[in-house]
Amino acid sequence: MDFRPSVEQEMLRESARRFVTTEQSFEKRQRRLRDGGADDWAQFAELGWLAMAVGEADGGLGSEPTDIALICEELGRELSLEPFIAAGVLPARILGRAERSELVESLLTELSYGGLRVGVALLERESRYQLLQPCLEAVRQVDGTLRLSGSKILVAGGSSADWLIVSARLDGECVLLLVETAQAGVERSSYRTLDDVDAVDCRFCDVSVPGGQLLAFASGTAASLEQALDEARVCLCADVIGGMARAVEMTAEYLKIRSQFGKPLADFQALQHAVAEMFVELSDCRAMLCHALGALSLDESSRRRAVSGCKVKVMEAAKEVLGMAIHLHGGIGVTSEYPVGHYLRRALVAERQYGDNEFHLQAYLDAQPRSVA
Repeated sequence: MDFRPSVEQEMLRESARRFVTTEQSFEKRQRRLRDGGADDWAQFAELGWLAMAVGEADGGLGSEPTDIALICEELGRELSLEPFIAAGVLPARILGRAERSELVESLLTELSYGGLRVGVALLERESRYQLLQPCLEAVRQVDGTLRLSGSKILVAGGSSADWLIVSARLDGECVLLLVETAQAGVERSSYRTLDDVDAVDCRFCDVSVPGGQLLAFASGTAASLEQALDEARVCLCADVIGGMARAVEMTAEYLKIRSQFGKPLADFQALQHAVAEMFVELSDCRAMLCHALGALSLDESSRRRAVSGCKVKVMEAAKEVLGMAIHLHGGIGVTSEYPVGHYLRRALVAERQYGDNEFHLQAYLDAQPRSVA
């Protein structure tokens, strides 16, 4: 199999890298965290990135997952603060699989143009990573509306979201509801996660949701949500791989200019071997990512093995590679003013998004074909 990107994909990568290097640089990132300022979401829309995960029939570009992963990788290289995966890719993939209604069509169109933002509220303290078994309960009323009471945690990009896709339990089944954040009873508590990305905890206090805002899926809610989550998981792996690649480059450059005992650190064989091992781990992760991207169109069992295997491999390798990058940088590697340590923080957060390693190891084992004696 040829893993090399096409000419078009190389052009997409180059244009994305030019943008993130200038507009999403580490220096601008730190300045924004310190002094505040506008985000780059509108520019993402102008570049067409927000339309990539939206189908052509809905006014988007209908891009392949591989193309979207290229963008995620470049955003990971520069430690972008924008929740592109959580508030761009995932909601578009969920809504794109839902049965069409006037609201769904409107949201997809506005999402692709950056006119509004949609967050996805799935995580709960009680159910942890069992995203298809929410504890938040929706109660159907006589007039057909739904009453929602409970809470969700760690909604990335939730403070600026106009709408939320909320998982809940209705008549014992997992359902997805569209909830407008401006309506009465929706409370949000904003904070930043370990990697400095915006997140909120949401509380729903007897929120009334019209019956028309209950999403329906031809292939079922559970199957559709899992497919969308798998695409988000693969994009998350691409983001972390982008950070790993940049950290390896930075480490190799640092060893060439830092001297000890009268010669560059790059001349020491032990350090050369360390960087070589980092590069090998990175290459293995890229191969796993390519495999997972190709498996997104396969049957559920094959897709689950590929995606869960990729996430475990990438997140474990990231901790090793980025930990070594910090080690080889010495004292500067642990300072907040230098980017290499932030890549590890980003990977540690990514490891726990959409299922941690323990969850995905079990999912991988459960998806293994059973041998017949």
